[in-house]
Amino acid sequence: MDGPLSAGTDPARTPSGPSAVAPHAVHLTDIHDSRRARSLPLKLYLPDCASPAGLILFSHGLGGSREGGTEWLSHWAGFGFAAIAVQHPGSDTSLLHNNSPLALRQAFRMAMNPEELTRRADDLRFVLSRIGQDGCFPEAINAVQKIGLCGHSFGAVTVQLLAGERRPDQQSEPADPRVAAVLGLSPSARHADKGPGLAHRFGLVRLPFMSITGSRDDGMGLSDITAANRELPYRHMPAGDKYLLVFAGGTHLDFAGQASQAEGKVFHIRREPAVFQDNLLAASSAFWRAHLADDADARRWLTTTLPGRLRPEDRFETK
Repeated sequence: MDGPLSAGTDPARTPSGPSAVAPHAVHLTDIHDSRRARSLPLKLYLPDCASPAGLILFSHGLGGSREGGTEWLSHWAGFGFAAIAVQHPGSDTSLLHNNSPLALRQAFRMAMNPEELTRRADDLRFVLSRIGQDGCFPEAINAVQKIGLCGHSFGAVTVQLLAGERRPDQQSEPADPRVAAVLGLSPSARHADKGPGLAHRFGLVRLPFMSITGSRDDGMGLSDITAANRELPYRHMPAGDKYLLVFAGGTHLDFAGQASQAEGKVFHIRREPAVFQDNLLAASSAFWRAHLADDADARRWLTTTLPGRLRPEDRFETK
């Protein structure tokens, strides 16, 4: 551990409503992959409990950093889940040196390529390989038995790959056996018309998978990612613990968890949290509790209580 722990608090909510404030510790560190000569900045979230309910590994979107997902990860830490936010060099804030919105969009489009996706997936595989082995992680993280993967936008595409998506330009590798559930915020299926088809691409995603998106969640300047495209991974995954939650009016950065100032030049960012944020937090927390902590009540809540909490214009599907 190479720095002081800082205390954080978040008003953790049970799936059915608010509960007591739950403290957690936050720590910044780096981990080095000598084989690839690549250092990864990390942000650790450590819940205030002896044994975390599980561990969540988070991958940010294009132009993000280890600060991405802060709102979500802090909340989940309040439920007893440890978390690691990974920063991906090459598709992180280094893209944001351009000042104009047009230049930023062009930089984002250039970075969304198969080689960068491979590097990102290998980043997560490397971190997974060190959990339980590396002294830079506290015992609370090294001892976890169940791990969840989560990502936003290009980060969601990254965790789709580790969950079992088969892409013509990517090598398929067995998942870490500790990975038990995956949550994609603004997932997508670019180039749906290429290769053997989406049923083949997503046919081996058998892990529990929750897709969360919005009716205005477009592709940040990429014409082949529409709000409808965000639903395609769910549509083509096999049945069994699959969930799709679509929030009416939800825009791309509503699902980032924390957006940078530079990202704000590209997208409109609400001054206030989205009206559906409490339901996003409740649904995602219940998903982790159901599939990482084996909480039967949380599993039932997802299918029986959550639909009644949503606005009429929101959509929730399971299969």
